[in-house]
Amino acid sequence: MGVIFRYQALLLTLFIASFAALTIAASTNVVPFKVVVSIDNNLTDGQELGVHCKSGDDDLGFHVISNGGHYEWSFKVNVWATTLYFCAFNWKGGSGTFDIYRAGRDIIRCEDKCNWKALQDGVHGFNNDKQDDFLYKWEAPK
Repeated sequence: MGVIFRYQALLLTLFIASFAALTIAASTNVVPFKVVVSIDNNLTDGQELGVHCKSGDDDLGFHVISNGGHYEWSFKVNVWATTLYFCAFNWKGGSGTFDIYRAGRDIIRCEDKCNWKALQDGVHGFNNDKQDDFLYKWEAPK
């Protein structure tokens, strides 16, 4: 009889701890919330930008962003805040594959709207204050 009581007490403790953790997560926005990621093609000379973005669960396909054009998508951050989207970029002046949304970095950096601009020197990320605060440099064309 004592073993059953200890087992029930353990289950109750685990339930209460799980409930408390979810309550804390909800109050700190760690539970799923919607994020919009946008990429602008600000390359010069009318250059098109090829972009192929993926996560562990979603393949968004290949897109060509015309010069001055824009591409965006939205998703929900998972409850563990491990959501990751990476994009392969390609244009005449360079290429690269970069983490475009990484929850551990971006939940605070850009919260629910993460803006990126492709420029001659690389892909620039903008924070909540709309300041250019992140740069992935292009790899030389092959």
